[in-house]
Amino acid sequence: MAVTEQKDTGTSGTTRATIGILVVLALLAVVAYLSGDPSQRVGPASADLPADRTAVALPLEPARTTNLRIPSIGVDTRRLTELGQTEDRRLEVPTDAMTVGHYQGGAAPGERGPAVYASHVNYRGVDGGFAKLADVEAGDQVVIEREDGVTVVYAVDRVDEVDKDAFPTAQVYGPTVGAELRLITCGGAFDSDVRSYEDDVIVFGHAVEAYRA
Repeated sequence: MAVTEQKDTGTSGTTRATIGILVVLALLAVVAYLSGDPSQRVGPASADLPADRTAVALPLEPARTTNLRIPSIGVDTRRLTELGQTEDRRLEVPTDAMTVGHYQGGAAPGERGPAVYASHVNYRGVDGGFAKLADVEAGDQVVIEREDGVTVVYAVDRVDEVDKDAFPTAQVYGPTVGAELRLITCGGAFDSDVRSYEDDVIVFGHAVEAYRA
């Protein structure tokens, strides 16, 4: 029986080229995400915002926070304070369970850079202001009101849980292209020997809108 020579149709080459293109596109998407390109990031979850609001251009000048809302976990608080650093250059923490602290060395809400807020997950047996922060998901919305009457809307990009000894300082406090958000609380197992949780929960987000109502 004669053996018929099979011609190379180029299918395998085409497949390899297609895979290569997909890999390049995926890498470009990752780079865009890490560089802070809002067009490549998640959008905000639906929220109850005023229909007659007037847009305000971002980024904003500094102004103090007057209210912080995270609708997906039921946070709506005006119990706010300003936080500095301890002698060993760690972020101070609120002195009670429910207060949310804004790091005064960082950006104000809507200002270019990361606006950093921290609260307890639990304080002396009482659920803290960020007790459910680990339940926040990408796409959830955080709404922050300022003393100048402007409201800033953030969309959550991701939620990380990290060992306290491997805290990503540069990612949390480092400069950013636009107005961004960091929410911090404790997480993981509680170490009774040192009276502290082993991990930190960190929410990363970016501003998608600012308005006056």
